[in-house]
Amino acid sequence: MIGQEKICSSCGVRLVRKTETTFLCPNCGKGMIGRCMNCRDQSVHYKCPECGFVGP
Repeated sequence: MIGQEKICSSCGVRLVRKTETTFLCPNCGKGMIGRCMNCRDQSVHYKCPECGFVGP
């Protein structure tokens, strides 16, 4: 996501706070997953853009 705006993989909001996070897909290690605080708290599912893995 270098040079790209970071967004939540679940709800699509921009990630601008320190409480929000991005990480590589735990399944394939290639897709970048973004999580806002709200979706993290509510365990909203996300989907990897690379392999389609769905996680909590």
